[in-house]
Amino acid sequence: DALPVREETGLAYAYAREGVMHACGHDMHLAIVLAVAIALKKQEDRLNKIVKILFQPSEEKRPGGARLLLPELLKDPVPEAIFAQHVYPELPTGSIGIRPGAFFASSDNIIFSVEGQGTHAAMPQNGSDPILATACLIQFYQTLITKFRNPFIPAVLSITAIQGGGANNVIPDRVEVRGTMRTHDNALRDRLFVYLDEKSEDICSLYACQFKRDKKANGLPVLVNHKDLTADFVKRASGLLGEECVRFMDPLMLGEDFAIYLQHIPGIMWLLGVRPPQEKTMFPLHSPKFAPDENAMRTGIEVLWEAVIQA
Repeated sequence: DALPVREETGLAYAYAREGVMHACGHDMHLAIVLAVAIALKKQEDRLNKIVKILFQPSEEKRPGGARLLLPELLKDPVPEAIFAQHVYPELPTGSIGIRPGAFFASSDNIIFSVEGQGTHAAMPQNGSDPILATACLIQFYQTLITKFRNPFIPAVLSITAIQGGGANNVIPDRVEVRGTMRTHDNALRDRLFVYLDEKSEDICSLYACQFKRDKKANGLPVLVNHKDLTADFVKRASGLLGEECVRFMDPLMLGEDFAIYLQHIPGIMWLLGVRPPQEKTMFPLHSPKFAPDENAMRTGIEVLWEAVIQA
């Protein structure tokens, strides 16, 4: 689960392979879960429950490892609850962050092409210009986000890459576009895709072009924490860490494939603070200098243990 980032932490445990790095803390997640697994195994005879432990690969890539493991997870006995945590550098070591209900956003890759008819740039009347059609689409998408949703529901649609043409005097016959769409409401997510496809086809037809979207690129649903489990977890975590160390978070626009498990099993995900207490800021997730505080592992182990034992 390393990222294609050249590590610049200078730490002794920096990944030996050049050009890749654990810049999102997944190595710490693995160590925490492994520690809890060892502790559970030592007390197996006294446990009154079956505990399934997921060592999931490929969270950073789509479609992600959650879809790979889901069929195994749902085999008998089906879990009654599921828990996860993720390191978060905006919180100090010794603290955690959580939110009931929608917490992480849906995360969808927007990948489409606009196909026209190439021609000489001096004679545009002889072709169909996909660049012009694409420009109109991008403008429309900002209207889509602002006019087709409840303003109290967060949503964003960002176009991040456009490829088309290669010469000053040639109108190309095809433009490829990439971007991302995120929201905190699964019903809104579905509606936005319907509007996006219908209106994009209409706009492209005005320019005698065709709109073709890769629907397999659709990604992750909204991560929705179970409200009752969240309330119980907050109570127990507050007793363990202190109320001041359990923070209620604003919704995040990050995506997380743990959301797929939560569509089938009630559960929660929380954030684990990994910023050294003496530091007011630290390098963010996916930064080549991201270096979480190893002391946070103790908190992560204690909180995860408490969640599992008390479930």
